[in-house]
Amino acid sequence: MTALLWAGTMLGAVVGFFHALQVLQSRMGRPGLDPVKTIWQAVWTWGLWTLFGAYVLTFWILGLICFGISRALRSGRGAA
Repeated sequence: MTALLWAGTMLGAVVGFFHALQVLQSRMGRPGLDPVKTIWQAVWTWGLWTLFGAYVLTFWILGLICFGISRALRSGRGAA
């Protein structure tokens, strides 16, 4: 369980970093937007992804398992 939490946190940090970069690139230099607020939003984006990374990773894994089961059930019905 601890390994899942660490893996999710690390994955969240990496995804959050790239999401924060996207926020910075899309908002910096646009007229009417405060650069300090944009940086603050990017920091919050990275922080929230890092904080909830394990939660998101768990749901991705559960989603993949459920998807695999539903595909297997559907292919089993088509053969009968």
